[in-house]
Amino acid sequence: MPRRVRYCACLLLAVTTACWAADERAQTLLREMYDATRELDYDGIFVYQRGAQLDTMRLVHMRHEGAVHERLISLSGPAREVIRDGSRVTCLFADNAAALHEKGAPLDLLNIGFTAPIETLLANYRFSIDGQDRVANRTAHIVGVMPHRDDRYGYRLWVDEATKLLLKSMILGRGDRVLEQMEFTQIALLDGARPELLEPEIAGAGFTWLLESNHDSGDDSGPGVGWEVGWVPHGFELKETHTQPMATSRMPVGQLVYSDGLAMVTVFIEQLMVDEAPLQGYSARGAVNAFSRVADEFQITVVGELPLPTVRQIAASVVRTD
Repeated sequence: MPRRVRYCACLLLAVTTACWAADERAQTLLREMYDATRELDYDGIFVYQRGAQLDTMRLVHMRHEGAVHERLISLSGPAREVIRDGSRVTCLFADNAAALHEKGAPLDLLNIGFTAPIETLLANYRFSIDGQDRVANRTAHIVGVMPHRDDRYGYRLWVDEATKLLLKSMILGRGDRVLEQMEFTQIALLDGARPELLEPEIAGAGFTWLLESNHDSGDDSGPGVGWEVGWVPHGFELKETHTQPMATSRMPVGQLVYSDGLAMVTVFIEQLMVDEAPLQGYSARGAVNAFSRVADEFQITVVGELPLPTVRQIAASVVRTD
């Protein structure tokens, strides 16, 4: 083998080995971040940017007897709080003296959470270590989670070197354009249970409690029955189907929730009333895109953290089967 060819082959092997090692390290960090963000008790303040909107929030997270307890407090704009007690989520709004109390699937209040093992994401994302940085006066490793195709977004995550907590996250569009980002400005681990930190400050007499309950997917009379989503991006699977009332509709709304283990998209199916003007077209807010169309006197709306062409293609594939 000529010397130059042998040198190039060795260089290629070294680069490939380094990339494989970085990919393995990135996967390990993500697994550690997943566990730490849920298992550790912490109290922190972070800023959250979606498009032109910027909010400052405080998050208290505790785990007790196998259940997650969280309190999310808005520190800017109208006074708002979200209280999570296991699978029960309560939203409090001081400006209209109302509260929404819902029992359903647990929510990730940081909006970045894996719903499937890291290994299942390898078919649709590539992982990398993109250097180090400092966030909230803490050393963090930067982990890239980039899609293989343009039908979903990329992510960049800052993982605390010491605690493995998620300190900062970005959702990236084409050309690495930042669509949404979250960054802690301060964060501290809690030593032992502090239940007083979970008590809301704006709840009390005069607040209206609006109760909603999810209906089982076994309900064969809901608007989601008799409809089929013909196309979703590779790797997306149906995670939930249910019918429930919504504040914006007089009729129950069918919901089909899909996820690839990281991104999530929901298909809403609602029967139109005679006096209702249908929604058609798209809207966007940060990384969230929505597209609506009308089919057989039903309103079809798809909402998700996916590029608009992907959301629109999903909506176009929804067909009636009965």
